[in-house]
Amino acid sequence: MKSKAIVLILIALSLTGILAVYSVDPSRGEGWGESLFSRQIIWNFAGWLVFLVFSQIDYHQWIKRGWLWYFLMVLSLGAVLILGEGDETGSHRWLFSQSVQPSEGAKIALALFLAHYFSGQRENFDFWPLLIKSGILSFIPFMLILKEPDLGSSLVLLVTWLGVLFVCGFSAKKWAVIGGIGGGLLPLSWFFLEDYQKDRLLSFINPEKDPLGSGYHILQSQIAIGAGGFTGQGWLSGTQSQLYFLPARHTDFIFASWCEQLGFLGGMLIIGLLGALSYLFLVVAARSPDLEGKILASILGISLLFQWTVNIGVNLGIMPVAGIALPFVSYGGSSLIVNLASAGIVYNISKSEGWENWKL
Repeated sequence: MKSKAIVLILIALSLTGILAVYSVDPSRGEGWGESLFSRQIIWNFAGWLVFLVFSQIDYHQWIKRGWLWYFLMVLSLGAVLILGEGDETGSHRWLFSQSVQPSEGAKIALALFLAHYFSGQRENFDFWPLLIKSGILSFIPFMLILKEPDLGSSLVLLVTWLGVLFVCGFSAKKWAVIGGIGGGLLPLSWFFLEDYQKDRLLSFINPEKDPLGSGYHILQSQIAIGAGGFTGQGWLSGTQSQLYFLPARHTDFIFASWCEQLGFLGGMLIIGLLGALSYLFLVVAARSPDLEGKILASILGISLLFQWTVNIGVNLGIMPVAGIALPFVSYGGSSLIVNLASAGIVYNISKSEGWENWKL
């Protein structure tokens, strides 16, 4: 039943994402392919085709090519720094006329690589050389993405590496050392941030200090969610989302626009679906028949959990703006396709657990 539950939740999330994008699409009445809504439908079709591919091919085939995914990841991220196209924030994150965002693909590529790297060195678990080597290898794509700059995606890669250390049972002593080093380097990270990223952190502490500048996103998001109340302003209603006061209402702040229209109940629907999917990913990991499947499903589940909790935390104003999309719901093709590919891998792992022989 776990495999069927994963598919049903994914369908519900895909439909929710399409409806959410439609509700804030300023061009929803225009021709096919010109509106955000129609593009999101196209990306959903593409994403589900990718899901079918990943769900039907033995996950070991993806894992054993871990070094290939790693080199392709580093190569594509390097290409972004050289040939990348900018967006409205000034970040260079795109290739091919802003149709491909390699930092999204890096999330699944690093997970596949780490599953390959750690499962091949199981006799070295909790040893310093494995920790240091894996840290260096993960640090390279982390810094390439941070250089774009894309703080949100780089943090996902950091959490992916920390997740594999947790899954593989590294000792409390090593976690204390990692925490000490991280705590010591944290103040220095301020000097590596872009000016707008520094403004976001400062506005998180006191958004009212610059309500029309760096604090605008957080304040408008909180207003939208607060205006939704328990049941919402109504479908396609609400001043923040429908009159476009809310920035990034179809991407990073789509949760706030959804809550303004459908209220607390609508927000809990999304949280419930994403929470259930994250739980199923981790259940699949716990019951995986081999170490490779356990590692891969675990870090994909941890990555998913991190992304949606940070996104919703940003929308609620309890976390600084980090630029992380809401999985399966936010507008965007790269994120949606990568998330469905990840779900396809976990689905394939679940089929190997002997729960059922049900197939698509």
